[in-house]
Amino acid sequence: MSALRHYALRFSIACVGVSLIHTPAAFADTIPTFKFDGITIKPYATDQLDIGGFPKTSQPAPGVGARGGRIRNGARVTIHNQVELGGIWDFGPAPGGQMRLFEGQISYIGLKPFVFTAGIFKPSFGLESMQAQGDTAFIERSSISTITRNIAAGIERQAVQIEVHGKRYHLAISGTAGTAGPGENGNQRALVFRLVGVPIRTQDLFFHVGFSGEWVFKVAHGRGEGPAATFSDYPEMNVGLTSKYLNTGKIDLRSVGAFGLEAAAAWKRLLFQGEAYEIIANKAVENTTQKLHFSGWYAQASYTLVGKPRSWKSRTAAFSSPTCAKNQNYLCNGIGLIEASARYSEANLRSASVDGGQQKAWSANLNWWPMDILKIALQYEYGTIKGGRIPENFHAILSMVQIKF
Repeated sequence: MSALRHYALRFSIACVGVSLIHTPAAFADTIPTFKFDGITIKPYATDQLDIGGFPKTSQPAPGVGARGGRIRNGARVTIHNQVELGGIWDFGPAPGGQMRLFEGQISYIGLKPFVFTAGIFKPSFGLESMQAQGDTAFIERSSISTITRNIAAGIERQAVQIEVHGKRYHLAISGTAGTAGPGENGNQRALVFRLVGVPIRTQDLFFHVGFSGEWVFKVAHGRGEGPAATFSDYPEMNVGLTSKYLNTGKIDLRSVGAFGLEAAAAWKRLLFQGEAYEIIANKAVENTTQKLHFSGWYAQASYTLVGKPRSWKSRTAAFSSPTCAKNQNYLCNGIGLIEASARYSEANLRSASVDGGQQKAWSANLNWWPMDILKIALQYEYGTIKGGRIPENFHAILSMVQIKF
């Protein structure tokens, strides 16, 4: 049995398991939460099956088809509303992915509104980055969001963080190292921060504005190698590509950072959001330093056709998925939750002597939740990549089946 068939079998078993534990309780209780003696245990899963490809490309696009994009399972535990523990294992992507610890963190929440966190987790940085993967409007984040968060924040990051949050604000400061897992280097050192405010919050209108920054003052280096980093990303829908269109290659660095603005406006069922980032990389050139500037931005709009629109969560200062206003955990309003989205994005990795390519992408996406924990998405993308190693002009289609709780 091939690895892909093996994953498909596991995915089917997971779906059957979800059906077996389904009960006609409240919408949020499809998967039970276990409580005893002041301890609450919430099972966690984000399992995705991606199927798609590139109907039209300038050059052949090898390594596409179907894969388990994310296979993350575990649990989160709250003890007497004072301490939170997270233990989540990453089994994917499959086939070909390396298993690793996705989250292993401890948080003290007993001194509200402060939260103190240490371990392996995702530090607060950027609006789209802080949306849980299963809550994003599109199957994958914009390229500039992915590239910037991978500098010193993002998932599986070794970090400590202090945050404070409320109905109209969110502030977080983190000290981070490398990412966890095989083949990763943990000797990087950086500071990360995020400041978000909500100047307008009414029943129908919501406005969010924020500023994020990160600075790596000690760049990671392998044994016998100098400090270096690579900036790269797949197109904003990866179904197993074996090469990245945006790719600077390894750059010798003395330091690197990114700074960005984020904004979002929600009016009834309509949500606009966007971010813009500037990356500053100090490249080591013999006895001097060459300053490189990379940049990018995106803007998107989402409309909830059926169901209760996305809501803002102060803990992450980001938006959740649409929900059902009724006590229904499947086929909300008789047909399920439906959301339509459109996005335009740019990412420019060309500066001075470095040409990592410049990408522009237009995307349209339709999300359907027949159940609260089951999401089915269909996305179309048109993109162009100028310069770089692989100039490209492509049309792509991707579908995704996701179980998330």
